[in-house]
Amino acid sequence: RGARVGHPASGGDRTSTDRGPPSVVSRRSGAMAPARKLTRTSLFDRSALMAFLEDGLGPKRKDAAAKHCRAILHAAVRDAEAGLDAVDLSESRVPGIPKFARDQIPERFALITTRIADCQTSKDGSTTKMVVELQDGHRVESVVMRHDKGRVTLCVSSQIGCKMGCTFCATGTLGELGNLTSGEILEQLVHANRLFNDDGTGAGPRRVSGTAHGVRNLVFMGMGEPLNNYDAVVGAIGPMTDPNAFALAPSRVTVSTVGVVPKMRRLVRDAPGVCLALSLHAPNQRLREKIVPTATAYKLPDILSALDEYLATGPKVRTMIEYCVLGGVNDTTECARELGELMRHRDVIVNLIPYNPTDVPMGHSPPKMEDVRAMCTVLTGPEFNQFTTVRHEMGQDISGACGQLALKKGPIVGNGGAGCGTGDIEDIGGVG
Repeated sequence: RGARVGHPASGGDRTSTDRGPPSVVSRRSGAMAPARKLTRTSLFDRSALMAFLEDGLGPKRKDAAAKHCRAILHAAVRDAEAGLDAVDLSESRVPGIPKFARDQIPERFALITTRIADCQTSKDGSTTKMVVELQDGHRVESVVMRHDKGRVTLCVSSQIGCKMGCTFCATGTLGELGNLTSGEILEQLVHANRLFNDDGTGAGPRRVSGTAHGVRNLVFMGMGEPLNNYDAVVGAIGPMTDPNAFALAPSRVTVSTVGVVPKMRRLVRDAPGVCLALSLHAPNQRLREKIVPTATAYKLPDILSALDEYLATGPKVRTMIEYCVLGGVNDTTECARELGELMRHRDVIVNLIPYNPTDVPMGHSPPKMEDVRAMCTVLTGPEFNQFTTVRHEMGQDISGACGQLALKKGPIVGNGGAGCGTGDIEDIGGVG
């Protein structure tokens, strides 16, 4: 049947910014994350695949390399989501690609470099948390959420651990252990689409790329600060939104950040049309530094300036302001009024997220739901008329809700969502 890409004994993997032959050591993103020693390159790493094709075709044939890259990625998505561990690159299945690519890709790339080490599904069946094991033994978590009418949202990780140190977040207790490659980010989407079809049960036929089945929305809200692994995240968004690959609409992809200002400004240009979620968590600089210690690096005025630049890109750009409500910390009506003033004249969606219990040193407590409702009432009232929702949490009993991802196994019992406009991530993003 021709050349097939499976799991070669050796090869290469690297971050999406590398050029030339695949390296056995992934480079640091901005010298922030520890380097990882990898032996295989994911075929979903488009930057690595393009570099390979350009090397073979020559520097003057970039357009041809891009054309062949699209065809190979289309085949990779097709066969990976069909549950295969190799891609069929035979002439009959992928016509027109160069002979050197057909011959060498099986040795240079692997279709899948990761595996699902564990799966847990919540009691109500709405949420499944996948523990994804990477080729070097590290593990990250992804969460699949099923909503009404068969909608499926995937929450992906972008880093192993996180260095931002948000005091309510379990991932921050791990520290920053490494960056994922763009291929490893996309393989989380592959695993989710392998497991879940259009009714979210996994019982029916597997999804076919480009159809309405499988994951419909994707959010970078798992482990890690996405903008601290900027090149790999942007490198993954390309195939995610490519009609010939995973075929997600850009408006159905949301990137969350605590406010890495230089990268926020670049995202407007490098990933047009994607949604932004700003993890604010406090209405003033002093309180924010207590909740998000790294807030000292980027002050609120600079973050709001970058936010305004993002909002100015067009009326269709939807932006969430994420606000984790911590009992006795930032849960007062005074905080709500400060937040309302901060967001006045900004076309954003404020998303109040009641704190989910986690094993963090700060020992935060969930807020009283009447306090969350009071905050929401202030924000939505005539003084501010701010579009505000309260996060409808899913997967708390499997530690799969917001802030709970830290490779913890077993149940955690927490509070549920509240009124005043509850909604899932898709509703909040306005992509319906």
